[in-house]
Amino acid sequence: MSSEVIKIGFGETSPLHIIKKCLEECGYLDDVERGDFVGIKVHVGERGNITHLRPQIARVIVDVLKSKGARVFLFDCNTLYRVGRWNSVDHIETANLNGFSYATVGAPFIVGDGLLGRDEIALKTGFEEVEVAYVGSVVRDLDYLFVLTHFKFHGLFGYGGAIKNIGMGIASRRGKLFLHSEVKPRVLKERCKGCGECMVNCPAGAITVENTATINPEVCIGCGMCVITCKEGAIKSEWSSARDTAIKTLYYTKAILDKVGRATYLNVLMDVTPHCDCLPTSKLLAVQNIGFLLSKDVVAIDSASYDMVSAAQPLPGLNISEKRDKAKALFEDSADMNEILEIAEKIGLGSRKYLLKDFE
Repeated sequence: MSSEVIKIGFGETSPLHIIKKCLEECGYLDDVERGDFVGIKVHVGERGNITHLRPQIARVIVDVLKSKGARVFLFDCNTLYRVGRWNSVDHIETANLNGFSYATVGAPFIVGDGLLGRDEIALKTGFEEVEVAYVGSVVRDLDYLFVLTHFKFHGLFGYGGAIKNIGMGIASRRGKLFLHSEVKPRVLKERCKGCGECMVNCPAGAITVENTATINPEVCIGCGMCVITCKEGAIKSEWSSARDTAIKTLYYTKAILDKVGRATYLNVLMDVTPHCDCLPTSKLLAVQNIGFLLSKDVVAIDSASYDMVSAAQPLPGLNISEKRDKAKALFEDSADMNEILEIAEKIGLGSRKYLLKDFE
């Protein structure tokens, strides 16, 4: 069965006006109830990046949700890497710097997994492949999830869409470590200062400290709390393959959506860059601006986004061959989006079949 995906293009009328009208008339937000805590999942972009989501788009969504009596906020969870969004203080400052302030978007931006990414809940998935998903504690109290996603290319996933925005984006730091790595962590002795914080926070008692920390691999359970705790960046893990990371992310997305229950998705197909918004710069665009997609099906909206970007004429400067998958041309080792979407459909995330409707 096909799922509906609404397309909003560019024309004489501001797309912001059309998005607002579409949200008010399409019925997708009829399941929002007065008093609901509605979290708008965003990626505010890294410092130095200027092709991230436009905060004006978030403002339109906020205004429509508020008109329904919802308690609205924007959120994201902290990153695993240590740049401008790895803790709540830096993350909120980055959000404000990139335009996601209350004055602009009309709602507060919060960090969903606490000061250092440790505020989490464990969701049982019901799948053997990934039995537990560690996600930001914000998920516990969410009544409704609105997923606002900048669709772009990504070095690991091939494309960064709504599925990645949820599964990877809402994972706590421990969850993100699991998604990226299956190998138990090791200590970089030259960086370790022997402070003992990793030992104190190790739930398995696998760490001892004598001048520097030592991890007993036979006792270590691979939870990653030591990596999260170490402020010196002295504990590292080996990364999984792009395919494994992408597949595990699907199970995280399923667990989150099952927990929240109600959701709507808006993908932004403009400023489609050959890199994630995590990059602290902005390179040449990959394709011309396409528009905006709205759906109640996370697989359908990512499938439609993928199809549209795949069909779009590549812009000069990136040396993308029209005969190749654009993501594979940019990142040879990235995950295969077709395979990932097929697995997403198989585990019950949604339908790859979609019915595209234009809204004007």
